[in-house]
Amino acid sequence: MRTLGVSCYHHDSAAAYIKDGKIMAASHEERFSRKKYDNSFPKNTISWLRDVHDDFDQAVFYEETTYKQFKTDIKKYTKATPVLVDHHKAHAMSSILTTTWDKCAVMVVDTVGGKFSTSLGVYENKEIRWLKQFRYPNSLGLFYSTATKFLGLNPLSDESQVMAAAAYGTPKWADYIKERVVNTQLGDYTVLPELTRGIGSGVLDWDIAASVQSVLEECLINLAKWLFKETCLPNLAYAGGVALNCVANTKLLTHTPFYDIAIQPAAGDAGCALGAAALIDRPLWENAYLGVEADNLITTEECAFRLLKGEVVAIVKGKAEFGPRALGNRSYVTIPFTDNFAKLDKLKQRTTDNWRPYAPVCLEKDADLYFDIPKKSYEMLHIAKSKNKHFTTSDGSARLQITNYTKNAYLSRVLELTREEGYPILINTSLNAKGKPIVNTMDDLKEIRLHN
Repeated sequence: MRTLGVSCYHHDSAAAYIKDGKIMAASHEERFSRKKYDNSFPKNTISWLRDVHDDFDQAVFYEETTYKQFKTDIKKYTKATPVLVDHHKAHAMSSILTTTWDKCAVMVVDTVGGKFSTSLGVYENKEIRWLKQFRYPNSLGLFYSTATKFLGLNPLSDESQVMAAAAYGTPKWADYIKERVVNTQLGDYTVLPELTRGIGSGVLDWDIAASVQSVLEECLINLAKWLFKETCLPNLAYAGGVALNCVANTKLLTHTPFYDIAIQPAAGDAGCALGAAALIDRPLWENAYLGVEADNLITTEECAFRLLKGEVVAIVKGKAEFGPRALGNRSYVTIPFTDNFAKLDKLKQRTTDNWRPYAPVCLEKDADLYFDIPKKSYEMLHIAKSKNKHFTTSDGSARLQITNYTKNAYLSRVLELTREEGYPILINTSLNAKGKPIVNTMDDLKEIRLHN
């Protein structure tokens, strides 16, 4: 069976290909169009999938309101039969497929998916059954995005900045927000219509950010505790755009009874491309490296040598990552010397947001030596604690990537070589020019050269 999954029209367009229960490839449309957050029909991604692999038997989509448009657009690129699936079930399956679980609790939290913003349920017997759903505009994603706009940032793209800013503030407005904006209790929440009346001034205020983050975490924890009580299942599959909040993810793991929580690195709508296809033919998830393959011909020895000289090295190696975060195949990497952070700031053209720390990466075998880790995250989906202030926020938290030879052999070998010289931790950040998507091919490096 050859199944194409498609996400488009709303946020981050993407396409994914599953063949006979194996994930063949997946990519975001923005990596080809070079338009950040491209939400158009993913014609370039589909053409790449078809040209590199083969045509498809069915094309799966997840949004009823735009399904008619999808059926018109898909006919231009394939003879595959269009199939419509549930939006939140596509989200859920995108995380379920990263596990071998035959049964688990399911939680999806986003801005809106179809008619719903939050769905709580169970996966068993290869089916997803909802126990409770919340209708839009009663939406935690809407609450967080509105707060993002209120803080002078861009909604549906800068939510991660609110999360990062929260670490520098205190949640002194949390009670105010819970009284007037978001009411929450076990298994329930209500987002009131007027989200931001009376607080703040439309600029990035760390205390407001901390308060918004605190309320979101409390709501998510209450939902998860209720779901555990209803299902008595040890594992949770969690998805939706809100699941990209790695701070909240860690709170869910440490403040709820669930033993383990599975999250897909492309937890937002882009991941629905893979989840929608997986609803038809569940594959085995191996890693997030599913995109276009490239090779910069820099050996691991040369890379390590340059790093030890104090350079910032651009890696374009292997298959591109699926999801919003660079995981070593399309990354800037460097040793956390003080001078190197200034170099990264210049390359990334960071001026006003230099309070945001860069993410560390280390070998799996070293992670417990240098970090306090509630869960080992290979895709930066959780936070860890560290005493090294070079790559942490003011509260000592870091968005840590852990790797090994199975996940990323090239990056792991580089880390082994720098480790031998006393540097077991590297800094990893996305390889892109400001305002542009992560580099896809070697040709895209010209965007960076133009800016530097």
